[in-house]
Amino acid sequence: MIFELVAKDLAGRIGKLYTKSGVVETPALFPVVDPRKQELPLDVIRRYFGQVITNSYFVYKLAGGRAVDVKKVLGWDGVVMTDSGAYQIMRYGSIEVDPDEILLYQASIGSDIGVILDLPFDYEEPYESALLKVEETIRRAKRAAAMLERLDMLVVGPIQGGLHLDLLTRSAREISKLGFHIFAIGSPTTLLEEYKFDLLLEAVLHVKANIVREAPLHLFGAGHPLILPFAVALGVDLFDSASYVLYARDGRIMLRDRTLRLDDVKTDYLPCSTKLCYTPVKEIREMTREERTQLIAEHNLAVLREELLEVKQRIHEGTLWEYLEIKARAHPSLYRFLRGLAKFRKLIEEYDPETHPKPHGLFFYQDTADSRPEPLRHWTRMANLYTPSRTAVVIRVDEKPYSRTWEYRYVKKLTGGRAHILFYDPVFGIVPEEVAEVYPLSQNEAEGEGEGARAHAYEWLSQYDVVLTYNVDLPIIGKRVVKLRTLDEVSLYI
Repeated sequence: MIFELVAKDLAGRIGKLYTKSGVVETPALFPVVDPRKQELPLDVIRRYFGQVITNSYFVYKLAGGRAVDVKKVLGWDGVVMTDSGAYQIMRYGSIEVDPDEILLYQASIGSDIGVILDLPFDYEEPYESALLKVEETIRRAKRAAAMLERLDMLVVGPIQGGLHLDLLTRSAREISKLGFHIFAIGSPTTLLEEYKFDLLLEAVLHVKANIVREAPLHLFGAGHPLILPFAVALGVDLFDSASYVLYARDGRIMLRDRTLRLDDVKTDYLPCSTKLCYTPVKEIREMTREERTQLIAEHNLAVLREELLEVKQRIHEGTLWEYLEIKARAHPSLYRFLRGLAKFRKLIEEYDPETHPKPHGLFFYQDTADSRPEPLRHWTRMANLYTPSRTAVVIRVDEKPYSRTWEYRYVKKLTGGRAHILFYDPVFGIVPEEVAEVYPLSQNEAEGEGEGARAHAYEWLSQYDVVLTYNVDLPIIGKRVVKLRTLDEVSLYI
């Protein structure tokens, strides 16, 4: 076993990834370091992250193909992941190395996690050429899978397809059959640069739905605080990025909810709490380019670490969805994705734990309530309940648990068990009296009414001959529906 789960929420999880050099707690970010010239000293990176990723093709070229100790080359004693040089293929068209050779080379230089040489492409790749690259990646993956037992490292099987969802699905299914230790989603960089988060996250969902459930999942090139919690919530465990230093070169400062250019800062200090933020903005601008880049790069690493720690804490609490609600308001594409997640809620519900060690109250909002897994779980469970009477009394009350309110006790006395008492909930729809105190039906706060709740109510109430309603408007075509003015009128129809 190389991956041990510790905690879960939605499809997100905290886990332990075991490598020959140590354990990586997920979700984890691997900062990209350059073996040729590293702008931010690795001692600084070590303060924030215990693992890095470097380019094995660069090491290969520097060493003239000789097997060297990659950790000595970098001056790093933690976990090292190596990429294969595939990104250089996307940028330059080709590299001068054989796919099998570079995989074996990664093992020979002491990499803890290696990546096969796939053929990545950006999301604008035409379908026909994307198809050829996906098929070639699958062929290379099959050759690499035959070598796994010879390699003293974990091996990543990249999944390609871009936004061609049929290719992405095929790639995920084929690659996941081959026994790789980790799977990865390739080529998201352009989507991230253009803030097309919703398109990227939908691609993640298609991959997650078609790979081995237990396997760790890596997302290449994702290193922005806005994307991390959403990707984790969908099941991504590992990330790598050079964003911390690339942004710093351009004077771009990461904050938890946005990126701020140094040239656009109008206050005397930055609105954050790292070493950078306690340095006057005027002084930062007067630094040499090298000093300024290092200071901003370290700040960006600190913000990325802070974001991952927040996500981990949210997973432990079981409040990851509530955190997504907050983050989604930072960019329209994230908000659009969260609202549209309803079409994938069955997949999310399958991964989401029903309860946590310390259950807590849930918060629902009208525009995103239908995307959460809990309403779907309730409606699925309802299929196993029976209706003890052909007459239903549906009431809407403000206090919870519904079955402890005076309205319920009064109606129960009036009906004497001759009617089925139901509650109308703005998120869960119909809540039968038998399950009113089942978590989380009485442990939530809701703002507004979800569209799914009303649709579910109509479907469920179609089973009854007579429906009495109090304090709720549910016109049901083809049924005898009586709208009660007072609870006392219940006795007139029972």
